[in-house]
Formats: sequence, C-alpha cells, structure tokens
Amino acid sequence: MIRPLTPEDAARIAEIHKQSFPVSWPENEMLEHIQKDLCLGVYLHEGAPLEAFILVQTALDQADVLTIATHPDHRRKGHAKTLLNAAEMKLKDRNISSLYLDVSEKNEGALALYRHCGFQAVGRRPAYYRTAAGRVASITFSKML
Repeated sequence: MIRPLTPEDAARIAEIHKQSFPVSWPENEMLEHIQKDLCLGVYLHEGAPLEAFILVQTALDQADVLTIATHPDHRRKGHAKTLLNAAEMKLKDRNISSLYLDVSEKNEGALALYRHCGFQAVGRRPAYYRTAAGRVASITFSKML
C-alpha cells in the first residue's frame, strides 16, 4: 500500500536513506521534506514498517525527485517503480508538466529503471556525488507528464 509520509516516518526514512546512499540525510531534514514536499511511502499493510519512499519537490509546473530509496530487505520488489508511478499521478493532478531527477552514472539498476519508466537523459554533472571511492558524475533525467 502507498500512503503519504507523516512526521512519524522521519526516523525510518533517515534509516533507509543511510542504508542506501554513501552520504545520508538526517532525520530533521527528512521531517522538513515531509512538511513541504510530496512524500510517499510503500508499506506491506497498515501498521507495517515503511519499506520504500520517494521525496519530490515541486516549483511552478516542474518537479524534482530529491531521493527515492528502498530498505535493503525489500529491494527488487518493484517499489521504486510503484512510487514513481504514484508520484507522477499526484503531480499530474497538481498540473506539473515535467519531472526531473539525478542518478549516479554508476547506478546501473536505477539507470535501467528510469529509462524503463520513460525518462530521457538530458545532461551530465561531473563529480556530482561523493562516494567512498571518490566523486562520481550524475546523469540528469527528465520526463514530460
């Protein structure tokens, strides 16, 4: 099931983010996003722990996926695709016409997912992400909604 995230989800979101990325965002930042952005989560059922989430920031008629992550125990179940589809529907209802995101050029799984979901590569940002092995470029993707 998908539902909007609440302030009570902030700690779990920060935990999942920390397990998913080399540089993670703290709980207080997650809480700020929950309070102002489109934030959705995937749960097995009501009362179950959060399995995956997406944070999307909007401005005028554009939106940016700030982050999307799935708990390591729940990966490869289609949660990211489900969240992208749900976010796109909500953004269309808000008259958002385009959606953007950045992804590490080394993240083959995410690159394949975004292409499969209809995103087009529109740019590259050298040394955008910090990793344990050094800086990595990001690929910027966009999709018209």
